[in-house]
Amino acid sequence: MMAGRLLDVTAYTTLDYVEASAYSSDWSEDGTAVLDVRTPKDTPETVALDLELDPTAVDAVESHAHSVSLTTEQAETLIAALKTVIEDDGSDRPARLQK
Repeated sequence: MMAGRLLDVTAYTTLDYVEASAYSSDWSEDGTAVLDVRTPKDTPETVALDLELDPTAVDAVESHAHSVSLTTEQAETLIAALKTVIEDDGSDRPARLQK
């Protein structure tokens, strides 16, 4: 369980336990995180993605969370991209999207 959590985690939280990384050009740290997808009450036409790494697992940064606000079209693009990446092409190489 994450101590000092900023995001609310309930039975409705999308992913209450995922592996995540925080990194810069000089360091990298791995830990557990919460990832939630929600529709904000004040902007119901958008989709928000919230991510918070467990502050006890990452020493290089203070406790914080990130939020990305997407339009419906952007959310649909993300869905399509995720589906493309998880499709098996038969190779051993990781799937990557090409722009």
